[in-house]
Amino acid sequence: MTDTAAVLVVGDGPVAAVLVPMLETLGWSPHPATTLPEVVAALPACDAVVVLSHHEEVDAAAIAAALGAGTAYVGAMGSRRTQARRREWLLLHGVDEGALAALHAPIGLDLGADEPGEIAVSILAELVAVRHDRTGAVGSVADRDGPIHPRLAPGEATCPGG
Repeated sequence: MTDTAAVLVVGDGPVAAVLVPMLETLGWSPHPATTLPEVVAALPACDAVVVLSHHEEVDAAAIAAALGAGTAYVGAMGSRRTQARRREWLLLHGVDEGALAALHAPIGLDLGADEPGEIAVSILAELVAVRHDRTGAVGSVADRDGPIHPRLAPGEATCPGG
């Protein structure tokens, strides 16, 4: 993903209502979509796809399109039963196992999130981790060895607060 990521948010509801402004706060460009034509129109301009929809006519088709386009990050919310249903649909519609391996589903880091805002933070945390190649990043920064900002030379990090 680029520095100013464009994120396609598929679906609406309480998690999307919180996630979209969070993306904007990071300087990223959210592209909300609730229909498959909206997904298809926005997909080429997006670096990441977050599927929050549970509508069969939209969610699995959006995932298939994003995986087929080679989108840098594709994640989907839903229970394990929902993920199994989608997986079956995706396999039946030509998505291969290799492409499915790139799908982040259920979406988000395991933060113990239950409420819409917490779920949005969990999703956003996973997006940030993937952007920085930290997909195994689970736990506290305090529990990790090595530099806090491994992409920066010692002394280059600055505190955003001043």
